[in-house]
Amino acid sequence: MSMSNELHVTSLVVQVKPEFMSSVRQTIMKMENAELSVNDEVKLVVVLEGMTQKGLMADIEAINKIEGVLSAAMVYHQSEVLEEVEK
Repeated sequence: MSMSNELHVTSLVVQVKPEFMSSVRQTIMKMENAELSVNDEVKLVVVLEGMTQKGLMADIEAINKIEGVLSAAMVYHQSEVLEEVEK
């Protein structure tokens, strides 16, 4: 029996108070589903991947709660169905 799973990919622009940038970066890099792709003194682009949209929303909420984060805005979302092939 083959199962299908969804893969959700979201990117966020995260605005950060400059004095918190280092700690915010470290916190996000520790998150299981998050990758940093671009950053400057006040802005990060974070790519999140996960199997459920609900899980990604929880990650976005967690990022929003990090001390020093001013906002986390979703700029891109894609979801695709992955077919699991039997071996």
